Amino acid sequence: MLFESVRNMKRKAERRCHLLLAVSLVLLTIGVGYDLVVGTKLADFLVIIAGLLFGWIAFLYCLGNTELWRA
Repeated sequence: MLFESVRNMKRKAERRCHLLLAVSLVLLTIGVGYDLVVGTKLADFLVIIAGLLFGWIAFLYCLGNTELWRA
């Protein structure tokens, strides 16, 4: 039932959902990777926080645009 509602998400919302998740993963990968190689800096910390923020926004946006709530 849950997977059927996720499949019924509108195409535009689905693209935005994937884009937000991709941005989040890229920011987290860059932030954590640079932090491990070079060391902790304020900019790295801010990139990691931005990645987490985009991740939560993507999660809530994707969850809000499923058909679960319209049944």
